[in-house]
Amino acid sequence: MNGVPFPVGPCVLALVVMAAIYDIHARRIPNWLVVIGLVAGLVVQCALHGAIDGMLLWAGGTLTGGAVLLPGYLLRMMGAGDVKLMAAVGCFCGASGAFEAALMVCMVGGVWALAELLRHRQMRAGLHNMAAVLIDVSMPAGGAPRDSGQATGNTGNTGNTRTRRPTTGTLPYGVAIAIGTMLSLFMNV
Repeated sequence: MNGVPFPVGPCVLALVVMAAIYDIHARRIPNWLVVIGLVAGLVVQCALHGAIDGMLLWAGGTLTGGAVLLPGYLLRMMGAGDVKLMAAVGCFCGASGAFEAALMVCMVGGVWALAELLRHRQMRAGLHNMAAVLIDVSMPAGGAPRDSGQATGNTGNTGNTRTRRPTTGTLPYGVAIAIGTMLSLFMNV
């Protein structure tokens, strides 16, 4: 029954609700909100577990939360603010809690994206875009298959070589982070 210590739940809830509201209206998550979350998370962790253990839990959760969503940012499927928000959520939850919350966030975001594609009858364009992302990941900018570690002479990816089709637009992923995080916390209570 005591899976989430007292100050963690209300702090995380306040953080993700404010981020979701801001993301819906401004379509971005402000850095000041993330910084406040990171500082508050460090204070809460140190108060609950002592200075050393608190800092370790804080760092592990921050790195885990951000690392799970980082590939989505690198593939241009979400914004940097989403990754930073998930890192701020993770700093409250520790590494294992951040991982559980991030998995729930990914499930909520995936179901929401699928529902939006179906609602707007854009499934074919969405699947085409996913294929373009997978091809971009597996091939360098020149279009030839990767050399499995050998130098190709390219200095870097200069742009998207596959054309992505317009779909329904972007989702305010801060909402998915809020819903997924709350579901994860409530399952641990």
